[in-house]
Amino acid sequence: MQSTVTRAASLLLFCLPWLPAAAQEMPRFDLQATCRAAPALTPQDRNPYEGCLRDEVAAEGQLRAIWSGASASARRECVQETQIGGPPSYVDVLTCLQMRSR
Repeated sequence: MQSTVTRAASLLLFCLPWLPAAAQEMPRFDLQATCRAAPALTPQDRNPYEGCLRDEVAAEGQLRAIWSGASASARRECVQETQIGGPPSYVDVLTCLQMRSR
């Protein structure tokens, strides 16, 4: 019995350093779901889905570049905010983090 408890405690202590890294990963959003809901922004916008995908992919790349430099609380709050009222968006998370860094 004691050896099982000791092994479990050792395993827990071994895994603890990895937990913060996992909590700091960038979110993964379903861009197809996000962009299916995209409205046309102008009357000339014939394909809002394609424009949305282009913007989301670009924002995801920019977000990857600044993610580790943002505070954990800012990352957490920005991700939570973007999920209010609709599909989550990398554009929204990026904008939120950029505004917080000013």
